[in-house]
Amino acid sequence: MTQSAPQMSPPSAPPVAIHLDNTLGAILVGLIVLAVLYGVTSLQVYVYFHRDKRDSRLLKSVVLFQWLLLTVYLAFDSQAVYYYAVTSFMNPLALEECTWSLASTVIIGTIIVATTTLMFAYKIYKLGGCSRPLFLIIPPQLAGFVMGVGIGIKTLMAPDFQELEAQVGWVWNAHFAIQAFSDCTLSAVLCIMLAKRRTGFRTSDTLIQTIIRYSINTCALTDAVSIASVVANATMPNNLIHIAIIQVFPSMLYNSLLALLNSRDAFSNMIGGQVVSVHLSNLRGAYRQSGVVGVNAVVRPNVIDIESQGVVNISAHDMEDTSTLSPKLASHGGSYA
Repeated sequence: MTQSAPQMSPPSAPPVAIHLDNTLGAILVGLIVLAVLYGVTSLQVYVYFHRDKRDSRLLKSVVLFQWLLLTVYLAFDSQAVYYYAVTSFMNPLALEECTWSLASTVIIGTIIVATTTLMFAYKIYKLGGCSRPLFLIIPPQLAGFVMGVGIGIKTLMAPDFQELEAQVGWVWNAHFAIQAFSDCTLSAVLCIMLAKRRTGFRTSDTLIQTIIRYSINTCALTDAVSIASVVANATMPNNLIHIAIIQVFPSMLYNSLLALLNSRDAFSNMIGGQVVSVHLSNLRGAYRQSGVVGVNAVVRPNVIDIESQGVVNISAHDMEDTSTLSPKLASHGGSYA
């Protein structure tokens, strides 16, 4: 009687190493930061609609539309994290899958970034009255918009992140490199235009210097996020850190726009109610330097003693027609950003 040989079980596949810290943990931290920024942004939107009565309906509609997009963006991002952390709790291999909600956040975030950048560009056009700087801002932004939408579509079609990285990894780096360039160009053009509008008066020059510093700081912050995402994707393409970093970018950029819109009253209060004594011999040269013509149409001195002292006391509340001034320095920020 022959004894049958024992059957050998097929070798099991080696376990796949999944590091939760730089995958699930990264996007979870990104979601938490995004939720905090969303709360700040919602407060900014409330302040904008509660206090501001001067902007056009179109601008207010765009601001509201972007807030609604950001709300949907947060909801889809939360769904993606919920799928990875809860629905697929016992399936760590799900962290390699590209979900529809994650792909949707890429497309929605691209729309938010594009509309916000174009709003900044439009305000620069109103400030300078020249369309040439827009050629350095709008074409790169449109190219980045096309790339962002393409990445979102590929994310929706790709079976996993490895396949996605093989298909559009270089597009991701190019997209956010272009976004960083666009932000730097926008900030540089704004700073140059503001620097040319120095009047020689200490109060207005201080205001201009404050706006320039704000523009530079905002540009540095958003550029740091874009560049960090590019570096993370180039050096660590097999985890989700680059996605976690870019999760907060649309909210940061939109928040900077709202902060600029809501700070107009604070900027105008820097010169509001202050009286500046100007000798008549310096008045002509100062206004000629600032590019303003028709001084009598701009200010109504509240105290004039020309014959005895040759000094005019001008109060910021005496502004009557500020249409010839820079929109950035218009009374109460009526056309500012």
